[in-house]
Amino acid sequence: MDFEIKVAWWPDELIKRFFRKFKPVKNMTLREKQSLFLKNISKLILWAFKQGYELTAGEVYRTESQQLLYFEGYELKKIGLDLKFHKTSRKSKTMDSDHRQKMAFDLNLFVNGEYTNDPAHWKVIHKKWKSMHLKNYSGYEWGWDFNHYGMKQ
Repeated sequence: MDFEIKVAWWPDELIKRFFRKFKPVKNMTLREKQSLFLKNISKLILWAFKQGYELTAGEVYRTESQQLLYFEGYELKKIGLDLKFHKTSRKSKTMDSDHRQKMAFDLNLFVNGEYTNDPAHWKVIHKKWKSMHLKNYSGYEWGWDFNHYGMKQ
């Protein structure tokens, strides 16, 4: 079967009148992005509770010092009056975490009152989160950090 494609020619004035209605999307400031992110996280939390899940808050903001400890695989421990570095496994694969910009939120999930990290439960929450905004992502996509929810900048 053959198809014929016709291309219409529009005069410049008609195009200008048509597109005048559409305003360009303003670049959001970091503060505006943070507000949108927090608003969406709030909606996600309320939605999850309606589905029968319980959530508590984990980490949101992370200082540069804390990020460095996570990245290098150290914890700071107080032993008596002294502070000591204790080598542990790395808790972050990057120094460029969205937690540094308050654009990531770690959630703790409870089912029937018990903490769980079961991917099946996180998958449901992940799908809802992804449907809320094009820039939303979660650690579920990485296959290991299921409780991490963020928004790309």
